[in-house]
Amino acid sequence: MKEKIEKFLTENGVGDVGFCTLNPAENPFGLGFAISFAIPLSKSVVDGIDNAPTHTYFHHYRTVNTFIDNISLKVGLMLAKEGFDYAAIPASQSVNGLQGIFSHKYAATLSGLGTIGKSGLFLSRKFGPGVRLGTILTDCPFETENAQPKSICGSCRICVDSCPAMAIRGEEWQIGDARDKIVDAKACSDYMKKEFQHIGRGVVCGICMKVCPKRQK
Repeated sequence: MKEKIEKFLTENGVGDVGFCTLNPAENPFGLGFAISFAIPLSKSVVDGIDNAPTHTYFHHYRTVNTFIDNISLKVGLMLAKEGFDYAAIPASQSVNGLQGIFSHKYAATLSGLGTIGKSGLFLSRKFGPGVRLGTILTDCPFETENAQPKSICGSCRICVDSCPAMAIRGEEWQIGDARDKIVDAKACSDYMKKEFQHIGRGVVCGICMKVCPKRQK
């Protein structure tokens, strides 16, 4: 199943795929394995972000989220057909304030797809911060060894100094760190609602992603 799923995802445009083991007690579905994948965003679209997100970036962001939801469901149905249970995590959904039902970044780091930057963004090993993540939880017993990623930001403060909401605290991420140690999610959300709501409901800024040197590479 592992090879079959990885082949399906890569043939359908996914940029990177990984697998990890979970503690079933730490997710709401009680499932012990996760499939994590990354979709690279358009470099040209992200390059268009200056001091504010563009309408094109907003549309691209939502389109990629829809693609993630669709392909996650298809993988889930592949698993179900073989007799396994699954839960496809929504690409972008808040169910408890500014929290999702399960952290895509958590699964992606354990799966070896990358690390987390000072901005709080996931930094893909292949694409830097210019990605969206998908996650499928399952009871299908994949053979895998969880990664132990480390921060790659060092002394860089470009995202910290570029954040218009002053929401990035400048701390380097370590495994087990709570999001609040890295970024003030409420300050970020409040600023976006105040400044960019005219672009669309749920718009995201993208400035920290645009300026990150890891994306430029």
